[in-house]
Amino acid sequence: MAKKSAISGEYIITVEDSGTVRVCKIYDNVKGSLRECAEAKGFEFDPNWTTRQFGSKLIKEFGDGNTAEIGEYTVVKRDSGSIETYRTYDNTLGALREIAAQVGFEINENSNTRQNGSKLVDFINSSK
Repeated sequence: MAKKSAISGEYIITVEDSGTVRVCKIYDNVKGSLRECAEAKGFEFDPNWTTRQFGSKLIKEFGDGNTAEIGEYTVVKRDSGSIETYRTYDNTLGALREIAAQVGFEINENSNTRQNGSKLVDFINSSK
């Protein structure tokens, strides 16, 4: 269960009841995220593919049914045929650094991921 969370652009930061921090990025530019995913796996693609073609081919190659888990990325084909992608970061502190740079928050390198994540969530929520 989430104790607190914040949304900043494409990122969702969640602090769980246990204190664990999770960062997820839900992409506005789905085709760009499919490129990132393909490049991470060395999957050759045609730059002329539509988002639906690209996502379907990745799911066929790396997934089953309508979903593919490809490293940190998840590619989902909806019933309508549309493609959605999101990324759950293994390197949570690295993701927090990315977000902090975008919102003008300074990560304390002497603090741990849980402390920095909690403070960043508070900072983002107080800025709204």
